[in-house]
Amino acid sequence: MQSALAGSISRQLKPHWTVPQGADAEKLVTILSWSLNRDGSLAGAPQVVRQEGVTDANRAQAARHVEQAIRAVQLAAPFNLPAEYYDAWKRVASFRFDRKLSQ
Repeated sequence: MQSALAGSISRQLKPHWTVPQGADAEKLVTILSWSLNRDGSLAGAPQVVRQEGVTDANRAQAARHVEQAIRAVQLAAPFNLPAEYYDAWKRVASFRFDRKLSQ
């Protein structure tokens, strides 16, 4: 069930996720967490859990990567998820934004 919910969230985020361009930008990974209300709307702002893959070459894109990830979550909301599984999806503890999500 968890993987089905994660797949559904990924599909809803994908159209809104744009990877920043630049040197080593493909190495950047931003992990976000967020909470959802029963109607799929955001219960507060998404939070950065951590960021990986930051190098001297892509440091300038790192902040943009975070902004784009947060924006994708905000644009995808409200999420269309099965109400009967609300307890399983009310808290997205760590969601990975990377180049693969945009493909």
